[in-house]
Amino acid sequence: MFGYIPGLMINPRKQWHAIAALTDEEIKRLLPYPIFMALLPPLAWYIGTTKVGWTVGGDDVVRITEGSAIPLIVLGYIALLGAVVFIGLMINWMSQTYQSEAFPIKGVVLMGYACTPIFLAGACAVYPVWWIDIALGTVAAIYTTYLIYMAIPIMMGVPWDRGFLYASAVFMIALVYVVVILVGVTIIWEYIATPIFIN
Repeated sequence: MFGYIPGLMINPRKQWHAIAALTDEEIKRLLPYPIFMALLPPLAWYIGTTKVGWTVGGDDVVRITEGSAIPLIVLGYIALLGAVVFIGLMINWMSQTYQSEAFPIKGVVLMGYACTPIFLAGACAVYPVWWIDIALGTVAAIYTTYLIYMAIPIMMGVPWDRGFLYASAVFMIALVYVVVILVGVTIIWEYIATPIFIN
């Protein structure tokens, strides 16, 4: 299950072909992958913001209390895993439009493995240096997009021209999801789970 990570980061085309060659039952057994990997960013964020802390324009280290961090990491995990599941289900739903054979877990597994760079970059939040974390997050998002565009034709068994349109539709759904989550985060941050900062 975790053995596909190096291949996705170094030789993704070969790795997607290896995953696509699996039987439906073998693909179903990969479902725990996104469930566990989505834990990395929230746990790293929890350690980074409550134990390590960060500085903003000075030498004072800023942290948040453990009690106020817990609701935020739970919501972060739900949002991250929710993205994988929701977009994965949309991949399955759109498969009929693009004359592809699919089932719901296949779409979720595809999306889970495509999000590997985001999971790994999120783990770097254990040491919160904001400019590094933002740079890593940007690179991870770009590489995840690349993995989605590469995976859809291979995993869903469609020609590259239709696969590009299919992947573009998936990308648009992902953008809508991100906007909804950002609005939700703003509301939750302001009214429900406001972090308590400490020096």
